[in-house]
Amino acid sequence: MVQTITPQAFAGSISAPGRVDFRAKAIFAAETVVAGRVSDVHVQIGDRVKAGQPLATLSSVEAAQMRSDFNRAKVELARAEDRYKRQQEMQRTGVGLEVEQMEADAQLREARADFDRSRDDLRLLGEGVAEVVTVRAPMDGTVLRTYATVGAAVEPGAALFDLGEPSALWIVVDVFEKDLPLVEKGALATIEIASLPQPIKGHVVAESAAISAELRRASVYIEPEDPNVSLRPGMYARASIQAAGPRRIVLPTTAVLVKDGKQTIVYVETADGVFEPRNVMVGQAREGMTPVLEGLSGGERVVVSGALLLDAEAAMLL
Repeated sequence: MVQTITPQAFAGSISAPGRVDFRAKAIFAAETVVAGRVSDVHVQIGDRVKAGQPLATLSSVEAAQMRSDFNRAKVELARAEDRYKRQQEMQRTGVGLEVEQMEADAQLREARADFDRSRDDLRLLGEGVAEVVTVRAPMDGTVLRTYATVGAAVEPGAALFDLGEPSALWIVVDVFEKDLPLVEKGALATIEIASLPQPIKGHVVAESAAISAELRRASVYIEPEDPNVSLRPGMYARASIQAAGPRRIVLPTTAVLVKDGKQTIVYVETADGVFEPRNVMVGQAREGMTPVLEGLSGGERVVVSGALLLDAEAAMLL
């Protein structure tokens, strides 16, 4: 059977697996800037903390050296400033040499640069004396994970804690590349989570810019309508996203064939009784109908049933 096709409204849905995860920028790592050994851990998983609150204490030879370097740089800067002032006074009274003035100026600039560098390093290190380093919370939040144990050696930049806001969650859904054109920001979604008795409602708030090269999927981010719904990171989910979009070419699923396991084709009548295969990109089928995203135009005549009789090597689209 051959049918002349025209664009029409297609209110379908896209079903895809997903998971509950933290929103972007909802997790912060509390890190150490120096190597050391953990001497004390002040918090546990689940504790609420305030920004600046101590999380762990380290013993660090590197920290002691940094503080010593700062004190030395401070003394050297004071000496360089005194010498520079003396040379200025000697120049003013006419007994100073220009070369000595230039040397004093160079030494002052070097001492000031050394002091600034040591001061900046010490600011990153934070308050403390000798070998003691206190790792503090970078933000208000809840301790989600801890990697610090008493006696453990840690390297510079090592994350000791993950902090976050448990309520800052969304559902990350993995949608096939071919279905992405059907997903629009603001689209309504129904999410089923095994541990919840009833599905929850949500809406699409963003899509990732990158597509997984292996799975040919992209992440779609859904925000629950009820901010108080009980979610936990890592929960598995399945989302059904409404795909009501612009008018599209929609064919019966019987019109779409799969060839060589990867090509999606339909047969187009180019003249009376003459048919040619056409590569198309399709979306997710719903209730026996399949949206065609690319490859066909309105007014063309397409074989909507019996296409397998034209191509014995192809298979029906499942």
